[in-house]
Amino acid sequence: MYAFQRAMRALRGNAVASLATITTMTLSLTILATFSLVSLNLNAVLADLQTELEVTAFLAPDADGLALTRTARGWSEVARAEFTSADAALEALVTDLPSLRTASTLVANPLPDTVTLRLFDPAQTAQVRDRLLARPGVEDVEDASDAVTTFLAFNDALRVAGTLLIVVLLGAALFAIQNSIASSIAARRKEIEVMRLVGATRGFIRAPFLIEGFVLGLASAAVTLLIVVPGYQYVVARLAPTLPFVPFVRDGALLAQVALLLTALALLIGLVGSTIAVSNHLREGA
Repeated sequence: MYAFQRAMRALRGNAVASLATITTMTLSLTILATFSLVSLNLNAVLADLQTELEVTAFLAPDADGLALTRTARGWSEVARAEFTSADAALEALVTDLPSLRTASTLVANPLPDTVTLRLFDPAQTAQVRDRLLARPGVEDVEDASDAVTTFLAFNDALRVAGTLLIVVLLGAALFAIQNSIASSIAARRKEIEVMRLVGATRGFIRAPFLIEGFVLGLASAAVTLLIVVPGYQYVVARLAPTLPFVPFVRDGALLAQVALLLTALALLIGLVGSTIAVSNHLREGA
């Protein structure tokens, strides 16, 4: 209790440095949380793309579509393979567009037989496409390989940039904590010397500074969550009607996990930063 009281008194006495540290950490954690939420939503889009991605092979009139379908079902990349005859495709088209029913009776069916594949991994689209084109009876293949390649490249680039950004932001937050604790140590230098003279242990002397770093981390996490959580909910509420095809992450358990991880990270930064500052500026005899 004494250590906690001393830590709180130090925070109040060094209010400017404490506020600057909380501001720096909050900014870093907010950017980090924003990046994490963007990554979660991109992963959700990728997962949705994985379940919706289809590769369609258009067959020649004399091709054996059922045989190709059975063969494709044995490929490790394929989650599902379906054969659609030209007649079934025409019937589905007429059902969707009833105005074409009369025209469909006047001309021959222009639609080909098709084999539609759904893949486990969109990164394997080009590979499956090439394999289909090599099969006899396949005239053309339609897929979203270009869009998938672009999306995967963007996702990979974002992951690399995010990793570098995380390192920089965590370094800035750690530096801010160290400076704040170092300033607090300097302000209490005479008091620390008196405590040493009367026989205070190292742990007794250092505990208030470690608690101070912990409190700074906790305060930064709280402010960050007060900004990020309502802000994310507001952005999703505004964008969801405009982008109905985007599966925004709204799972409360997942968002709570992000909040807990962010809080744990902030506390860890506070403890590590204060420990480093104490080790560097509070040596025996210094």
